[in-house]
Amino acid sequence: MGKSVAFLAQTPGSATIESQQSCLNPDDIQVLAGRKTFSQLSELLERKGIGLEAGDRVKVHDLSCLAIATPMLVRAITKLLRSGVSFEICTPRIHIQPGADDKLHAMLDALDSHYRHLHGIKTHPAEMSSPGRKQLLGPEKLPEIRERLSAPGATATDVAQELGVARSTLFNYLERYDVDRRASREKKGVNRRPENSGDDSHVAESDRDETAS
Repeated sequence: MGKSVAFLAQTPGSATIESQQSCLNPDDIQVLAGRKTFSQLSELLERKGIGLEAGDRVKVHDLSCLAIATPMLVRAITKLLRSGVSFEICTPRIHIQPGADDKLHAMLDALDSHYRHLHGIKTHPAEMSSPGRKQLLGPEKLPEIRERLSAPGATATDVAQELGVARSTLFNYLERYDVDRRASREKKGVNRRPENSGDDSHVAESDRDETAS
């Protein structure tokens, strides 16, 4: 039987860390999020010298404890499931098993695929891509994209047009690959998105288009 990892995080109105800990099993490995998001779980585990393997389980007390946009959460969970790691939400007692025969896993895969299709994201895992077809935006392009965004007068819209992608694709690419930018945004509290906020909340203020004349 694999190991069980409990991701502990607190948001306004959610259960406290102490309350979450009281529901854990003695052999659960506790990972305190601090300023990290659920999508950075692997990074937090690496600091402890721990790696997730097929057969392991990741659990959270309740989804209200996770300060992460819903599409990013779905993507993070599906990534775990595809690597053979199960996911458990303790409060409603939901345990999602990896595998095509698990209906909840299939549903999350469908939601992630729908989001990617809707926003034109071409960053599917290699096994889902057509033979010989390269990713539209891969991690190797991050230095180039950073340089373009930091150029004087550059806007997210301009950079997206230069790359031949939709602006929402660029925002989601930065959320996926630019760890330093995400960490800086979290430190400044920029990641607290207001309700019904637009896609520009995915990038730093310096990347927003200037609309004022």
